Amino acid sequence: MSCILVVSPHPDDESIGCGGTLCKHVIDGDTVNVIFLTSGEGGGHGRSPEETKRVREQEATDAAQVLGLAHIEFWREPNGALRVTKQLVDRLCEKITELQAEIIYVTHDREMHPEHRAAARLVRRAVSNLSPSMVRPEVLMFEVWTPLQRMDQIVDITPYIGTKIAAIRAHKSQCDVLGFDDAFVGLARYRGEMFSWPDGDYAEIFAQLRP
Repeated sequence: MSCILVVSPHPDDESIGCGGTLCKHVIDGDTVNVIFLTSGEGGGHGRSPEETKRVREQEATDAAQVLGLAHIEFWREPNGALRVTKQLVDRLCEKITELQAEIIYVTHDREMHPEHRAAARLVRRAVSNLSPSMVRPEVLMFEVWTPLQRMDQIVDITPYIGTKIAAIRAHKSQCDVLGFDDAFVGLARYRGEMFSWPDGDYAEIFAQLRP
């Protein structure tokens, strides 16, 4: 059994980017933990930031139940002003050490969204600051806003595509505005057809975060 950590810039990135893979980890007996760096309070589409925070944290909790995640936590960094500070790096370093995380998932470092790139920088710095005695976790980056150009790992998520869709749809406040569910099922189908065929119909891809 492995310990998995997901560093998600906002609620919904975890389900969109690697929901199928997280479901597979759970089925395989791994423990999956998710840190939401911000609560996405800037993406309220007419709601106040405070109401949006409450709604999106509840949606993240609902999605976690769909995926079977062991634990989620909200760090409530400011949405729209996420910065990679020493304090935040130290906090993540402590969490990785506490969990003895073996695999970390994070948004990729060439994403169009600046907070997605910031999350990747945060993970890079935290991993580099780990004690030399600790085995370095594998860091796998996933796609949300911007398709990956390099793929180091392809995961067949065909058995879990229904769960992934349900987890994405749990983020109702976002799906009501943008069709993330349909869009990312299409992406998973494309990845499956192009890179997982003939083994599976749906896939998620990942790039390794390199030093």
